[in-house]
Amino acid sequence: MPRFAYVMRWIAVLPGAILCAILALFPIHWAVMLIKHFWTHVDSDGTITYYNPLAALPAEVLEYFANAFFTPFIIISVGARIAPKFKFQAAIALAVLMGVAYGVVSTFVTSDITSGLYTVGRWVRLGVTVILCIAGVSSGLWSAHSAQKAAYGPPRAG
Repeated sequence: MPRFAYVMRWIAVLPGAILCAILALFPIHWAVMLIKHFWTHVDSDGTITYYNPLAALPAEVLEYFANAFFTPFIIISVGARIAPKFKFQAAIALAVLMGVAYGVVSTFVTSDITSGLYTVGRWVRLGVTVILCIAGVSSGLWSAHSAQKAAYGPPRAG
């Protein structure tokens, strides 16, 4: 690989990963709308029937949870695939950057909690969001590990 392309790929890791995560928000939104449309039925008397538990969630909550999982997954896995070398190490660096960003965001959430703006439902939503973010980061790291193994093959013995 030419040196210019090598350097440009390293420069493109973070912006490319963030751009892909932003672009993925649109299909996530469309998927949520399709779930709500096809897996929900309203009778003439107003009775709502849900054909799937996902359809029973409000659309904004379902989209919020999907974004909580897929955003870190996409940032880490795409960033690792953009990196020309050291794909798993690049994914770890992206995971650390996301951890720092989540730490900054948590200061604002903590200030809302101390001011009494959170109810029990919001606590549950926050807990589920944190669990989904951790699952997304873990899945992204696993995907990056697989990408590195595919790029360089299995490690050789001695």
